[in-house]
Amino acid sequence: MKKRVIMQAATLFIALFLWNQATAEAKTEETSSSRINNESTLSGGGIGGMSMAIDNYYDARLSESGISINNATTTILVGGEPLAPREFPPIQFQGIAIANVNDYVNIRTKANADSSLAGRLSRGSAATILGVEGEWTKIVSGKVEGYIKSEYLATGEDAVRLAQKTYVQYAQVTCTTLNVRTEPSESSPRLGQIAKGEQLEILEILDEWVKVDYNESDAYVNKSYVDFVYNFKYAKSIDEIKTDINYMVWPLPSDHNIYTYYGYRKAPTAGASTYHKGLDIGGAYGSSIVSVLSGRVVGAGYSSSAGRYVEVDHGKGVVTRYLHCSKLLVNVGDYVDQGQTIALVGSTGISTGPHLHFSLLINGNNVNPYPYLKSVH
Repeated sequence: MKKRVIMQAATLFIALFLWNQATAEAKTEETSSSRINNESTLSGGGIGGMSMAIDNYYDARLSESGISINNATTTILVGGEPLAPREFPPIQFQGIAIANVNDYVNIRTKANADSSLAGRLSRGSAATILGVEGEWTKIVSGKVEGYIKSEYLATGEDAVRLAQKTYVQYAQVTCTTLNVRTEPSESSPRLGQIAKGEQLEILEILDEWVKVDYNESDAYVNKSYVDFVYNFKYAKSIDEIKTDINYMVWPLPSDHNIYTYYGYRKAPTAGASTYHKGLDIGGAYGSSIVSVLSGRVVGAGYSSSAGRYVEVDHGKGVVTRYLHCSKLLVNVGDYVDQGQTIALVGSTGISTGPHLHFSLLINGNNVNPYPYLKSVH
């Protein structure tokens, strides 16, 4: 009995020793005058508690030290043999799914396609996985919680690869103070220092250094003291979608034919402009014209060139105009919802036939609406 107690105590002592060794290294920080030694070992094998010590060692890499699981370069030895790195995506991607679609995927309130919309997840945007129900994944992203068909989500290494195509990657400092240098060498001049938690855009990842953008100049930081992170985009709720320029609905539901695009053209009739500031969309006389986003009507009237028109302010500098209408169904001051009918197709003003002229202004300037409507065209 006494011998067994002594052996248990010895085993506990060894495990605690290993844990203290790992923890002590994890608390070392790089400052302007000190650096972490990148050669550390855990020795021994077949000891009770070793698995826990190794797990704790890995966890410690995410502490206030300058080395993290994302890019650990420290050699760890167990019984004289190198410990193989864990096979998992970087910490930032654990439990995360990335929308793997061309434009966006709908988020449903329930795990079926007939349920109402909770929001939308754009290509490359991230969501936290809450669970799986059949072919659906329950997620939360930003303020939106709901369900997405699993086939439209990338996870694990697939999520990492997708993020690399759609995001700017940043180097986030993991030590107290990190030197920023002119060249990838400790002997090169120092441009400055950045504090723990600060981020610099990555330009190139080298063997031991990372080339970054520092005050619009190329610079280098030591790879051992940064995490590689992405600043994810998240889902839009239905209310946010209704005023988001990237989620416009088509203004003429009955007809998607574009007869004249934005830009220079030959004037179709006397008095018409040679630089077309919108899209001419075909439509039968009297067809419904809808507001592409929610907003407030700031113009509704008649002009000699535009004919009967409606102008809607959607906030954040975004304004849309609907010209040549036969009849207006809203008045100045009205609040209109996305998709609400606001006028009917006509041929008033300078026009060669029934159609809708649709214009988009951003901060008072006419811009080409087509890129914003392309996904619904």
